[in-house]
Amino acid sequence: MKLYYTPNSPYARIARVALRESGLRSRVDEFEATTRDAGSGYFDVTPLAKVPYLKDGAARFSNSRDICAHFDVLEGRDRWLPPEDDDARFLRHVVTGFLDGVAVWLRENVRPEGQKSAPVMAYEVARARRVLEWLEPRWQGEGRWDFTALTLACAIDIGLRRQMDNKWAGVAPGVVGWARARAGCPFMQETAPGPP
Repeated sequence: MKLYYTPNSPYARIARVALRESGLRSRVDEFEATTRDAGSGYFDVTPLAKVPYLKDGAARFSNSRDICAHFDVLEGRDRWLPPEDDDARFLRHVVTGFLDGVAVWLRENVRPEGQKSAPVMAYEVARARRVLEWLEPRWQGEGRWDFTALTLACAIDIGLRRQMDNKWAGVAPGVVGWARARAGCPFMQETAPGPP
């Protein structure tokens, strides 16, 4: 199998942590992709040139949720995507939306001055706070390490590293404390994003 990633993609980080946690690392070669250069050859691998991207024989997976589901199949268990009731499904939806908003802010933040959209960035900061406020009384992360938990941990970690908002710990101390503790785990440290 081949897994393509970029070091700073939280989506690719989800797949990379899940790969390690699933004990499948010896079966997968990881390749750092160049996604924004049409001459890099990555468009020949996948026309979307997005990460993560997993190739397993003829099977191809181009998002972190599908990759985690494939790891579950290979492991023969529902580690990453256990059966969900309506509440669990909605929680996953909220957490993945939170990551999407963080990713929008991250993309805007690395644009050159004069090209950043201050209204977009402000909107994503406000939305992230609302999500964290909503999660604080609902999040039960103790002992939980599935796709939803991994997504939340990766989203909060990169948001804190990039200083998206210095008020997250005040808004959701339990959730942020949980994510900080998770960020100290070996596979989270091994896949931590580098400088922007």
